Amino acid sequence: MKAEIIAIGSELTCGARLDTNSQWLSRELEGRGWTVQRHTTVADDRDAMVRIYQEAAQRSHVVLITGGLGPTLDDITRETLAEAFDQKLVEDTPSLQHIEALFQSRGREMPERNKVQALRPEFSTSIHNANGTAPGILMKLDNPPCTIAVMPGVPAEMRSMFREQVVESLPTSDVVTRRSVLKTFGYGESDAERLLGDLTARGRNPEVGITASQAVISLSITARAGSVDECELLTAAVREQILNRLGDAVYGEGDAELHDVLVADLLRRDLTLALLESSTTGGLLGQWFTETENHASRLAFSQLYPSAASFSDPELDWEAALRNRSADLLHAGAADFVLASSPAALVTNDKGVPMQQGRVIVVGKELDVSQDVSMTGNLAIFRQRAARTAANLLRLYLLHAAK
Repeated sequence: MKAEIIAIGSELTCGARLDTNSQWLSRELEGRGWTVQRHTTVADDRDAMVRIYQEAAQRSHVVLITGGLGPTLDDITRETLAEAFDQKLVEDTPSLQHIEALFQSRGREMPERNKVQALRPEFSTSIHNANGTAPGILMKLDNPPCTIAVMPGVPAEMRSMFREQVVESLPTSDVVTRRSVLKTFGYGESDAERLLGDLTARGRNPEVGITASQAVISLSITARAGSVDECELLTAAVREQILNRLGDAVYGEGDAELHDVLVADLLRRDLTLALLESSTTGGLLGQWFTETENHASRLAFSQLYPSAASFSDPELDWEAALRNRSADLLHAGAADFVLASSPAALVTNDKGVPMQQGRVIVVGKELDVSQDVSMTGNLAIFRQRAARTAANLLRLYLLHAAK
């Protein structure tokens, strides 16, 4: 069963506001077995809106529309929907009464202009809005069969209306969809795709999608079947293949962040960290390890060196200074492990392109590893990569120490 989502508003197309409604609705629909095949964002343009409604109804079984139900002159979703399907607008008496009562409950007189919110195409029904003045619209077309639901653009009103009223009006899908996500670190997007091979081919069930963000590769496994149990069996089989192909690069599932996984492991083992950060990580590790009480409970010591000039001993280079300080902390029993980062340097690679370069070091009583980190582009993303590299080095050490 195919669905699509249309977001209305010039404030969206010009970039003044972000469309979060379509993302939320996609997740809701997918969880109910629908395949969302298209998102469309359209400005408050009458001709464009009419055309988009008509095209959507021809190719999808369900069309969800958000926005443009307010009382102002640029709120034209009602009238363009009526025009698209050759219907006239009629006043919905219960909706008008609700709007009037809402204003009365607020001790205000309803402006005349708000009456337009009670209008709907004649062969549609109104969807009650318990949280605002804009009722939704439900329209069912026969040729081809299509259910169109229009909801307010205000996220809280839209979500409540969808879950409490729109869902029960949608055709029932005989397909169950389940999505799970595996998080990986250590491979680039192209390398991950190469290792996964046929698992990422289009048309497979489950389907495996790859997305990259700040050096983390997320693998989305989408299974479709006749039951939840079948979906789980399909997902488990693919998950096992992914683990076999990517191995220890897979660090977690769902929304897990790499440092969250590390903190959980440190808690299980009752181990602590010290942080010695210079500009390669720029304090990002300290930020991560103070996010919650659990995170902070693993952080025994943290020090930030803003630049190479911050190291107190002019006789030592930065690496010697960091290693000496790390050894002092470990010897004093201040922490079980130290994560350290070097000052970042802006260098030029062999192609003449400027790039950030630095090193992270992880030491413990029986551990001493380091890794160089370099990349072109944004300093903030470079620091994300470097901080994750440091956390991952310790994660991998603990993972293998347990075997």
